[in-house]
Amino acid sequence: MRVLITNDDGPLNDEYSPYIRPFIQHIRRAHPHWDITVCVPHEQRSWTGKAHLAGKDLSASFIYSDIEADDNTFWGPFSQPQQLQTDSSLPYVINPEIPSDAIEWVLIDGTPASCANIALHLLKDKTFDLVISGPNVGRNSSAAYITSSATVGAAMESVIAGDAKAIAVSWAYYDNRKIVPAKLMKMASIRSTQIISHLFENWDSEVDFYSINVPLVDELSGSTKIFYAPVWENRWTAIFNGPHIRKPSVDNQIEDGNESNMITFRWAPDFKNHRNSAHYGIEQNGKIAEGTDMDIIEKRCISVSPLRASFRCIEHLTGELTLKYSEVATTTEEKEEVTQNQNVAALTISKNEYIYQPIKEAILKYLPEFATQASLPDFSKVTKVFQYGDYEQLDVDALLAQPTKYVANSYIYRKALIRKHYLAHTIHSYIVKHPDSILNKAFFESHTLDLDYAEFLDDSLDENWELRQELEREDRWWIVKPSMSDKGQGIRVFKTIEDLQRIFDSFDDEADENEDPNSVADDTKIIISQLRHFIVQEYMTNPLLLPSMNNKKFHIRCYITCKGDLEVFVYDRMLALFAPTEYDDVTKDEDSFDPIDLNRLQGHLTNTCLQSKNQNVQLSVVEFAELSDISLENKNKIIGQIHEIAHDIFHAAVTVNRLNFQPLPNAFETYGVDFLVNDEFDVKLLEVNAYPDFKQTGNELKSLIDELFLNIGKSVIAPLVNGGENEPSTSAVFTKVLSHTSNEW
Repeated sequence: MRVLITNDDGPLNDEYSPYIRPFIQHIRRAHPHWDITVCVPHEQRSWTGKAHLAGKDLSASFIYSDIEADDNTFWGPFSQPQQLQTDSSLPYVINPEIPSDAIEWVLIDGTPASCANIALHLLKDKTFDLVISGPNVGRNSSAAYITSSATVGAAMESVIAGDAKAIAVSWAYYDNRKIVPAKLMKMASIRSTQIISHLFENWDSEVDFYSINVPLVDELSGSTKIFYAPVWENRWTAIFNGPHIRKPSVDNQIEDGNESNMITFRWAPDFKNHRNSAHYGIEQNGKIAEGTDMDIIEKRCISVSPLRASFRCIEHLTGELTLKYSEVATTTEEKEEVTQNQNVAALTISKNEYIYQPIKEAILKYLPEFATQASLPDFSKVTKVFQYGDYEQLDVDALLAQPTKYVANSYIYRKALIRKHYLAHTIHSYIVKHPDSILNKAFFESHTLDLDYAEFLDDSLDENWELRQELEREDRWWIVKPSMSDKGQGIRVFKTIEDLQRIFDSFDDEADENEDPNSVADDTKIIISQLRHFIVQEYMTNPLLLPSMNNKKFHIRCYITCKGDLEVFVYDRMLALFAPTEYDDVTKDEDSFDPIDLNRLQGHLTNTCLQSKNQNVQLSVVEFAELSDISLENKNKIIGQIHEIAHDIFHAAVTVNRLNFQPLPNAFETYGVDFLVNDEFDVKLLEVNAYPDFKQTGNELKSLIDELFLNIGKSVIAPLVNGGENEPSTSAVFTKVLSHTSNEW
């Protein structure tokens, strides 16, 4: 049987096309009598339906993969075929480096429909018996998805333009779990090819092509039921948001050369809404119609939709589809039992945590041989252990005593960075030795202050006479912060010693029971004796304000990951976190400023933890790259400064304050580092946060965190666990800024 395989996710790729390699490998092993040709787009071409690029000439390239490969490596690309194809009209080159049984991939720089058309008519001398389009990454169930699907489009093109039998195959993932274990992909391959064989051998004369949806769930097995299913008629809501205004780049000016704001609409489909959108003829109450393809896949069964090229469902094929196979396994290889895994990935945070799924996806992709569980195993019974958990959940003794067996997601000692007064001391010690460091200008003048009660402020200032001298000048604004608090607790802005005294007096006062429930007051009050250590810093009175964001103050949150002892990576997809209200310029009306007016403080605080309490403000978290008021040149200037600051601050911690920052060779840690930018685009370091609150990113920017942990998995976790060197980084957003080796003494 001659089979053409195409898809809409493109060639071998860990992120966009992870399913096609194991699927084709299974077919080659289990069905050696199938003569396979693979012709796919040269890159992902999803959502194009049965489209062609009108007027565009298409070109082919060729890559080759090993039939035994367990990853997506390949030879090529080449401009000509590299192996002898006796039935091909194309010129070829014999390449001795490529095994004779390698899989050949023909890549076309067009759409899936174009790939099917070219392959059916131009690549081979003989006709194809069957076209398989897929397996698609994701589900193709319901009218909203199937009419947009380029996987289904390629199958339809095969019928319309090639009069071929065609089957579109989709593997439906759940809870954003695109990366699945090899064992599960193997089972999906087995079930898919069984169904394909059955349908081909029992083809109904009224069917043009079939659409199959296989659920990628752990319980998928030979007993998973299969049902014929009509397409559920739902409808899209908006799949873009906007409009957004941005300045055109130099290379993208309007034709008359005038400066003009560009209107853009961002890709943002609401998948949940689409799955709950009923239409005429089915259910009218927002529920998925029973027995439809969407209903079947939601029940974690396999759906088979018999279709015409006009999308008309074949109505007389109904009920359960029973295969003739008595067993799931059809080859010796498939009957082999999986050996017990001696490597364990302990994910000890709650499954409800915002970052649980991104971490799990990274483990599945880069530690596929590790069995995932929710608790630490008995170390004596396993080979290696990787743990991601809260600081209190880590086994500190094992982290120190078993560096080759146990890898965890936190260092033990790092207060040189994460406590504000230690951070100030670390930076001061470093710039004394390195006066040319960027930290000399990128960190605010800072003073520490220790006191137990408000009445001891005068004594504390006597001990810190430098701070007293600065405050008595009365020509600068300051900010006071508890050294060991977070979430904006206890932060105040002031100018004079009298202001500072009032602030500490207010800390000792009891909260007003009649306080506005939307006020930030409750969240920012503290008890001095519980904290004791404070830091007083110069306050930035000229922050960068953006008209498009209503001139609200903002800070940049950057995720920085440390690996071992010591490499430092900066994640360049950064966040801009905005205050809930317009910036209050205290320098313009100093007489009216009250340092203990907590509601007025909102224009100065950019912490989203405080904003979430106030229902009258809109939370403002935006990806930094999307800020239209900042030119690309100034964005690059800001990111460049952040890279330089990151290098120096971690180099400072590991060299001048080693007692309080001790990176371990078998640990890593991701910090949330905050920066301010002034109106001249100069960057200032605010603070370094351990165990940052990733959920402040929000659901709309969840992909940013997903990509972060995939980068951490590849460049940090896998090399630490496997004891190997980093792979050369292919990520444009995960930048190594420091590589330091500590003395071994």
